[in-house]
Amino acid sequence: MPKTVTLQFSPTYCTLAEDPEVEVEELLYTKLAYHPAGYFFSPKFQARIWDGFTRLYYPNVKRFRIGLLSRVENLLAEQGYEVVVRGRPEAREFLQRATTYQLREYQRQAATVICQKRFGILQAPMRSGKTMMFIAVVDSERQFPVIFFCRSLDLAYQTRDRLRQFLPDVSVGLVGDGQADIGDVTIITIQSAFAAYSKACPEKNLSPERGFVLQQRLDVARLIQKAKLVFYDEVHHIGAITSRFILDKCIGTTMKIGLSATPFSGKDEDMLVEQSAGPVIHSVSYSDLIREGFLLRPYIYMYKLPKMALDDSYPTVYKYAVVNNQYLTGLIVRLVQELNHMGKSVVVQTELLNHTAKLGKAIGCPTLTGKDTTDYRQEMIKNLNSKQILCLVSTLFEEGLDVPTLDYTINAAGGLSNIATLQRMRSITASTGKDSCGIIDFQHQCKYLDNHSKIRKRLYKSEPEFVFELRDISDLTLEELQ
Repeated sequence: MPKTVTLQFSPTYCTLAEDPEVEVEELLYTKLAYHPAGYFFSPKFQARIWDGFTRLYYPNVKRFRIGLLSRVENLLAEQGYEVVVRGRPEAREFLQRATTYQLREYQRQAATVICQKRFGILQAPMRSGKTMMFIAVVDSERQFPVIFFCRSLDLAYQTRDRLRQFLPDVSVGLVGDGQADIGDVTIITIQSAFAAYSKACPEKNLSPERGFVLQQRLDVARLIQKAKLVFYDEVHHIGAITSRFILDKCIGTTMKIGLSATPFSGKDEDMLVEQSAGPVIHSVSYSDLIREGFLLRPYIYMYKLPKMALDDSYPTVYKYAVVNNQYLTGLIVRLVQELNHMGKSVVVQTELLNHTAKLGKAIGCPTLTGKDTTDYRQEMIKNLNSKQILCLVSTLFEEGLDVPTLDYTINAAGGLSNIATLQRMRSITASTGKDSCGIIDFQHQCKYLDNHSKIRKRLYKSEPEFVFELRDISDLTLEELQ
């Protein structure tokens, strides 16, 4: 008979329920580990004090985070162990109760899997209707309170309004932008969740929360601890210890679902995302949605830029090859002018505030950053969507913002992250009267950025329905580009 390993389930950790065999603990200690970035250069590694691994199994308490449960079950099964998990929430059938909304078939399939699996990641691209899948699960489960964590006020307001539209019998609150309104379903910005624990949110591109009075903090913290269903949007950010802090506080949930178009980056650190959110339990691809007509087929043009002899640190190379590159700036200005002349709207996506300001001035168009007020952001997005303005330079269009009419995006930020690259493809949404869309990117020929460009190029070419074209302008001056 196979040996048995018993695990005790909780919403945050799985614990070895009985005194395990040494071989079991050695297996978990060895396999639930990864090399963090830069480990090789650590003085402790160089001195052979540390083996270079970060461990995600904690032998002193015999536990690991809940997201690694599927991985552990597979590891133990491969070694001939029978795994018994006590206390795991039972699968439930999906049942659409309200008649106020209609689901696409793939959305219904996703909601069905979520209700059955209950812990894990839904991988689905922008415009797949992740909010509608969330609404459908809430409608089916009817277990309150429910929390939807998100990273921007714009998305928080969008989600709140859609819930009120499609589930009018459910009270919907919002925690963020200085308010702490709690309902059956509550939308909470990540920075507001931190504020509930009197912590400042240190994560990049998140506007600071104005803070709450003591009673508000207590109410929000209590809500987080007793929530029955928890959804975490853009869950690829959960690898940061600051974000894991919030999910670890969700100790009363019977469902914990992460949402992302690209949950994993392909790096060892992906195990940090998995340990808190779980594996991908269902996925929808870009090409699937394009074939079904919910997304447009993007035409992706990558311009190969002239070589630059740069041999310095990454920030210095980025400064001269991207921010202060007059050739690149001039090319972007020309591309925007040509597209705007054809009536096409464009978002130029940037990483740094000074680059945003520089390009906005060169193009002669508005800019949008996390430092702008909510009212201003909403006004700019509305004007862009209605095409009252045809160009916007922004650091914010990497995630969450919804502009269905947008025709083109220009990736002026670069980067090597698959997550960021796909998130920046905000123009592929289908919209009435819109029959095409485009993505413009640049292949740099200099230290660091050359490799980053090649990574993005491989990603663009990986989807069957994407149309990719490389335009080599490396031997041309700006004046010769006609």
